[in-house]
Amino acid sequence: MLKRTLACALFAITGHVYSADIQVTTLVDEDKDDTVCSLREAVTFLNNRAQKEYENGYHGCGNKDASSIIILQRDKEYLINKSIEIKASLTINAESSGDFNDSKKGLNNPTLKMVGADRLFLIDDGSIEKELIEVFFNELNLKGSSNKINDGGLIYNRESLSIRYSRLTDGSANRGGAIYNAGIYSSTQKTAGFVSLNSTILQNNKADRGAAIYSEMPRYIISQSVIRDNEGTSAPEGSILYVQTGFTDETIGAALYTGISGLRNTTIFHNKGGYIANIREGMILNNITMIKNAGGLYLQAPQWTSTTTSGTTTTTTKQPSAYISNSIIVDNNNNNCMAAAGDESVIQSNLVAAECNLNPPSARPNFLWNKNDPKHKLIAGGVEDQGVCNAPPADGLLCPYYTPKDQMLGFFRPRLLMSYLKLSDSLIVNKGRIYSDGSTVGLAGCETVDQRSKNRSGYDEFCDLGAIELTVDRADIAVAGQDILYGQIAKFSITDSLLDGELIDPESCKAILNMEKDKNGQPWQPGCLEIVQTQTSSKGKLTLDQDGNVIYVPNGNWHGADKFNMRIMTTTTRFNDVSNYYITIPTTIVQDPPNNFQSKTVNVSGGSIGFSAIFMLLGLIGLRRYKA
Repeated sequence: MLKRTLACALFAITGHVYSADIQVTTLVDEDKDDTVCSLREAVTFLNNRAQKEYENGYHGCGNKDASSIIILQRDKEYLINKSIEIKASLTINAESSGDFNDSKKGLNNPTLKMVGADRLFLIDDGSIEKELIEVFFNELNLKGSSNKINDGGLIYNRESLSIRYSRLTDGSANRGGAIYNAGIYSSTQKTAGFVSLNSTILQNNKADRGAAIYSEMPRYIISQSVIRDNEGTSAPEGSILYVQTGFTDETIGAALYTGISGLRNTTIFHNKGGYIANIREGMILNNITMIKNAGGLYLQAPQWTSTTTSGTTTTTTKQPSAYISNSIIVDNNNNNCMAAAGDESVIQSNLVAAECNLNPPSARPNFLWNKNDPKHKLIAGGVEDQGVCNAPPADGLLCPYYTPKDQMLGFFRPRLLMSYLKLSDSLIVNKGRIYSDGSTVGLAGCETVDQRSKNRSGYDEFCDLGAIELTVDRADIAVAGQDILYGQIAKFSITDSLLDGELIDPESCKAILNMEKDKNGQPWQPGCLEIVQTQTSSKGKLTLDQDGNVIYVPNGNWHGADKFNMRIMTTTTRFNDVSNYYITIPTTIVQDPPNNFQSKTVNVSGGSIGFSAIFMLLGLIGLRRYKA
């Protein structure tokens, strides 16, 4: 057992020695011949590693066995003086948290901040014909310079760039506040840059054209992300996401089939200046929530000519070249959609204002939002569209923007109002449609997961509109409760156990259950609360407020546990069968006497003493083996 323990400890201490990844060991942006490794030196090594003089590393970075992965320290800030040029495929990652079940991606990112008058990265291998190099940024915060750059406030990209669990903020440029994506296909230019953003925040970026992204072609895909507080200009080219040139007839079909261009499962709000995006040929927007912006979409996607050949017969047909589906696009300063001359974009199965009700097929109509209808009130509470949701029976189609604890991305959650008599009364829930007519080109079905990576509806034909799917996963309920000492009361929240619902208000409990009081003859509490003891008899009194806050007062100073289930009804479960109205939340309250014992145990929790003790034990093992 001792040998096994020591082996595990030694692996934990020295495991990184055997890693082939390149560890950046200084926060300083430098390039000099010493033993420490800077980010600039690590990238320089990977750019040139094929050359013989770099085979044993460069200025303290890498060796012939090194991988193409660069590791940065979590929560550290790296000040960058001038642009770092990337000319080879590589990955820049935050170091692992060490938690095998790390669910807090994006919360402890290293920050790369430009302190000079430049962008952070220039990604270009110099070739317009070779295959694109692949560059991956994972769990990074990129912050721009206070100076306005010409193209790409944070990144100029001419290759294949993928970014996950990152923040791109404070970029400023003439074109592309955060990213400038270069490259247009032609007979001589065989490649063009491509950008993929997933689980990433674009915030506080500014530009005259393309406040967040300026792309020479529609070669960007943003999924499960948040785009907020960026600032463009009022002209179409001043859009937050701007595309200079659309795909051609020869490439539109492939773009629509593969879905490489557009927005999926993304929340977009509080952007200023003008439109969110100009929609060009080959683009698809699906399951997005776009609200409370200075403008919506500028549509400029004419039909395209599809050519098919069967034997000696060639057939040409005209088809739409852009699709917007299953989304919420309302309350964008009375400027939700503007169609340019010749535009034929299909906007189908969305919650939209009247000006966006363009070209929907009869099988996939849009649902019209009327800002003058009190039942169409958009946000339920909060301050400036963010914060705590107003409790039922308050109106409001969406809860304010809210970021759950220990998560990176926030969202606007749909609501099921108490005024709804049936589920179909909702303007959002189960209103998304998947194609069912046998055709596939551009008819974007519901996304399989939502912004939070939760599975969308199991039904074949319906999902919820927007970036968030209401889900009721009864297996995803944690044990609630608290440990307290004599004389204390327990206070905790069950909001994370409500499974995308809200607690039913007491008056509605009376109507739904046709009972003036609960089974104990007491006035209803929120959620039509029932307490069911499990392993113990009741040892206290519990009260629940409309926001999900619990107060538990013990009946005196008992020592042990009070175990019970809280059974509550929510706005999402009240439409279930009567036998399935309730969610069961297992709860445990543990009460102990005050602990006045002062531990005199030797502290061996780590540090130099802990390491020294381990190495001394290793030395003793070696001495014993030598004497034997």
